Amino acid sequence: MRASMGIQELDEILNGGLPIPSALLILGDVGSGKSVLCQQFVYAQAKDGFNCTYFCIDHSPYDIRTNMESLGWNPKDFEDKGLIKFVDLFVGREESDEKYQGNPRDYNELVSAIKRYFIQNQRFVVDSISSIAFLHGETKAYDLIQRIHGWVLKTKGVGIVNAVKGMHSQSFEVAIQQALGNAIILEREVESVYLHVAKTTRTPHQKGKFGLEIDEKGIRILI
Repeated sequence: MRASMGIQELDEILNGGLPIPSALLILGDVGSGKSVLCQQFVYAQAKDGFNCTYFCIDHSPYDIRTNMESLGWNPKDFEDKGLIKFVDLFVGREESDEKYQGNPRDYNELVSAIKRYFIQNQRFVVDSISSIAFLHGETKAYDLIQRIHGWVLKTKGVGIVNAVKGMHSQSFEVAIQQALGNAIILEREVESVYLHVAKTTRTPHQKGKFGLEIDEKGIRILI
C-alpha cells in the first residue's frame, strides 16, 4: 500500500508513493518548496477521502490556506467535510480564532495538542519541527519526532515532518533523518532547486538529483 504525494513524478521516484504506515522528513533549504510539498500532499490525500491534519507552526492557518488557494487548491470544501483540519500552533501568534489550536510555547501542552489531533487523522503534516527546536531545544524536538514515529505506527497513518536545512546542529539533522523512515533533501543551487531521496523504508527509490520547479499549479519534478 502506498500514499500518493500528489506529484506524479515524485510518486515514480518513490516507487508508487509513501509506504503505509510511515513518515517522511523533508529537510530543505529556505525557499526550496518544503511547505508547498506539504500542502500538495495534504490536498491530494483529502481529494482521495483521507482525514488530514496540518499542524501550522511556522505560519498561521490563514497563510497556509491563502497559499494553497493561490495554487488553485481550495481547502475550504475539505474543511467543511472534516477532511482537512488546520491546527493553529503558530509560534508568532498571541491569540487564535481557529477551531483547532494549541499553545506552542508550552512544550507539554504542545505535545498534548499534537497527540490529541494526531490520533484522529490518517494523514498529517508538521510544518515545521524547526521552530519547535528553536523554541524548546533540539532534545525536546527529537523527543517529539520519536513520539510522532510511534503515533504513526499506532494509527497506521502517513505524513510529513518538515525541517529547515542548516538551521540546526549537524547531529540533530542526522538524528531526525535516522528517526523517520523516509527522508527527502531539497537544496538550492543559485536559482535552481534540486531534490534527492536520502532514504526510504520498505521500498526502493530512484537515486540521483532531480530538478524541482514551482508554477501556478504547484510543484513539478523534472525527471
